[in-house]
Amino acid sequence: MATGASNQQTARAGEFFVAAELNKRGAYAVTFAGNMPSIDILASNRDQSRTVRIQVKTKRSGSWQTSIDRGKRCSPKVDEDSFWIFVDLGREKESPKYYVVPEWWVCNDIYRAHHAYLEKHGGKRKFGSESKHHSIDTKRIQEWKGKWGVLGIF
Repeated sequence: MATGASNQQTARAGEFFVAAELNKRGAYAVTFAGNMPSIDILASNRDQSRTVRIQVKTKRSGSWQTSIDRGKRCSPKVDEDSFWIFVDLGREKESPKYYVVPEWWVCNDIYRAHHAYLEKHGGKRKFGSESKHHSIDTKRIQEWKGKWGVLGIF
């Protein structure tokens, strides 16, 4: 018999943890259970004058997973309304750790990291040249740990 949560259960847990944290902090949040491409949660402030879209990426160990297709050159947006929240569930008895990152920053970071990788390996992926897989480790997003204020909904 298998033990532990499946990848799908881990992803859903992350979405629920983020929604709960947003509500705990005074925002309104609703999850979409995979029915909205690139949006896992919509959240707003109390008077609903600002709404943000949130993509949740969750891990129990290792790195977060995404696609190189999400990478593109971006500049900071003055009134960003799309964010990624990376959730590290860690060990069973630990509290989740959250990294709240503007989408423009994530897309730019994926783009830069992937191009640096290609440059290091002669313009080709070392393994699986057709793969679009991209991993993000904690050190790349460390500066965004606990930065709930960037959402602008509290």
